[in-house]
Amino acid sequence: MLPPISCATACSTVELTPPKGGYLSGWSSLGGRALNDPPAAPEGEPYGRRGLYVTCMIVKGSSEQNTFYLISLDLHSCSAPLLAAVTSHIVTAYSCLPSHIIMNGTHTHSGPGRYYGNKLYDAMTVAGHNLVWGFDKKMFDFLKGKVIECVDDCHGKLEKGFFEMREGKVWGYSSNRSLSAHKRNPTYNTWLTDPSLPGYGGLEEKKRRGGKKYLNDEDLHVDPRLRAFISKSNNSDLLGIIGSFSCHGTSNGPHIRHYDPDWFGDAKRMVNETLDLEEAIPVAVMQACCGDICPMPHCGPFGECDDRGERPVNVGEELKTVIGEGVGRELAQIVLAEDNHADLADAAEPAPSKTKSNKRKKQAEEKPSAKSARKKAKKSKPQRKFTVSGASEIWDVTSSFGARLSRAQFGIATIAGTASGGNPALYKHLGMGFPSNTLPPSHPQHPKTPLPFPATTYVGWGAPKDIPLTVVLLCDSIFIATVPGEPTVATGAQIEKAIRAATSLDVKVIVLGFSGDYAGYWVTADEYDEQMYEGSSMLFGRQGVNVLTERLVALAKSAWGGSRIFG
Repeated sequence: MLPPISCATACSTVELTPPKGGYLSGWSSLGGRALNDPPAAPEGEPYGRRGLYVTCMIVKGSSEQNTFYLISLDLHSCSAPLLAAVTSHIVTAYSCLPSHIIMNGTHTHSGPGRYYGNKLYDAMTVAGHNLVWGFDKKMFDFLKGKVIECVDDCHGKLEKGFFEMREGKVWGYSSNRSLSAHKRNPTYNTWLTDPSLPGYGGLEEKKRRGGKKYLNDEDLHVDPRLRAFISKSNNSDLLGIIGSFSCHGTSNGPHIRHYDPDWFGDAKRMVNETLDLEEAIPVAVMQACCGDICPMPHCGPFGECDDRGERPVNVGEELKTVIGEGVGRELAQIVLAEDNHADLADAAEPAPSKTKSNKRKKQAEEKPSAKSARKKAKKSKPQRKFTVSGASEIWDVTSSFGARLSRAQFGIATIAGTASGGNPALYKHLGMGFPSNTLPPSHPQHPKTPLPFPATTYVGWGAPKDIPLTVVLLCDSIFIATVPGEPTVATGAQIEKAIRAATSLDVKVIVLGFSGDYAGYWVTADEYDEQMYEGSSMLFGRQGVNVLTERLVALAKSAWGGSRIFG
């Protein structure tokens, strides 16, 4: 997607695990609480504990203002106060532009809550525990301090090197849990055949697998794209990798009793194991568009996952390992595949490296085919240099209230949950959708069946209203657009298409959910009409994604028209 670009770069990771005792942000309503410390990692693993981590990658061109910060958090989501605090530090300490900073949460349900800065989600993450609710400044300050520590450490490691990005597709580790809503989209019929849509190539993958490993509609109508942002030294040693994939962080199930990164932790470990480096490197996997995507086919916290013909996979440690190791192995292979730039140092000017050599331990034992591939490697030094342009805003959602959006409301189906994390007593009655004519067709929230008073009043009062949005353009080749919450795969595809159409550019568009803030689900207008959990949990009404798309398109145009500092 993006060949090696000359720059200064670095990557760093710092443990983010809070002290035990807090409620797990995604499982609190089901009694999830971090009563124990995370287990120690076996000797030789890259991280000291199987806890939460923050990972930062910095890519710098000719100046501080031509610098991009990509920060991945093992948290339920980024939050607006956390983004504001870290951005303030980076701008003050390093003179970076605020619109060049992206902070993404993995959406692990086994992370802490109460750092969101809005009354709705600071209360929901401790649902049912009324003695401990609301914003926890001590927790917030702890998380903020760790993120800033990671950023500062990363900045101190900057060295001359290369930045690149690659992409592959991975099926079989994720499944669309709300297919009936997804089918309402006009893109459903072409999801697997249109090259511009995420699912393109799915039919070929299904045919290739055949037999017991077949993929059905739920498995194919996902976003299988696995991206890799890669930081390398001038000697082509890997400095760090940040990937992105679309799959909920719910493989643990609600019975876990410690802070845990969910499958993302196993993915990080497997990347390092597969790369087989002399020294482990920082690795993270960001969350993309997983609003309707759960781990593997048909899995839920109260049962098992059917993996299409073989024995079921138990929710918890086993499921987490299967998904994490699978995605991690594929991410490492994307980094290794067709590595035509492994010997760039032969052509580039040598520069002292701040890191130890990080060549693969088994490089000398490569098979002849691998050696041949390296001999054919491109020897010329990359001529392109790193550029970044960005645009950001704080969207006052109330300014859009009227005919298109309205005061935040949850629907009845929200209390039922989903197939991968629901209330078993309610899900069978409400979880498959609950549209109605409770509200008139002209109302922005129609056909939602609102929660009764006083719940609906609290939701409208406590929901986030000032939401940060960012679009970054890297090297005039890749747009990265942030969504403050949980976009479905069709929502992501809608935003991608709109940005490409509006800019008339032959570029890649990457949509990252859980970035900047958390404001619930973001579903297309067609999905909203089904009023399943995702549509019911869409706060601002049926047209919410259309209005969000328009604002992101405006930011993309601004980023493209902005001043890009070359070099």
